[in-house]
Formats: sequence, structure tokens, C-alpha cells
Amino acid sequence: MNEEVKRNYLEIKSLLDLKEGSKPSDDYSLNLVDPINFQLNKFFYKTIGKNHKWIDRLSWSEEKWINYVSNKNISTYVFKFNDDLVGFFELIFHPEKNEIEIA
Repeated sequence: MNEEVKRNYLEIKSLLDLKEGSKPSDDYSLNLVDPINFQLNKFFYKTIGKNHKWIDRLSWSEEKWINYVSNKNISTYVFKFNDDLVGFFELIFHPEKNEIEIA
């Protein structure tokens, strides 16, 4: 069975192209996960990913998850509504290209 999967990309070539948005209410917060917590990355990947066909990390061992989140080029952020976790994203820095990927 084949299923079409669409990916979208955002490329910002100039900071002048950015437009300031309105600040969300104080009920929302965005925080860097520090110290790292591979269980949190794994939980979000499985929970959010099941609706988006994220399958490449499902077979990872705990050791592989720990190595992944321990990489100095990976940063994980969590989005909260009050104290409830409602989302996450990872920033992956590619030094050879001087680019940051959002995953």
C-alpha cells in the first residue's frame, strides 16, 4: 500500500523578510529542554509522529536516543499551555552548511 506524504519547508533568506507577530497570552511558554531528556523526545516523536507517518526513529534503542539528544548540535524545545506539554520541536544545526533544520 502506498500513501502520499507531503513535506513543507520554510526558508528565510533575510531577516528583513520577518514580520513581528502578536505575543501569545502568558498562558503559553516555549522552553529549551535543559537538562536533556531523551524520554521526552521519544514520547513526543511517538505521540505526534503517529499521525504524521514518522517512522524512522521508532526502532531506536534507548542508547541511540540518548546519543541523539546528547549531540551538541541538537536542541529540543517544548511548548506549554500553563503547565501542560502541548508540543515540541528540535533544532538541528548543520555546521557544514551553516544551517538550522527544524524537526
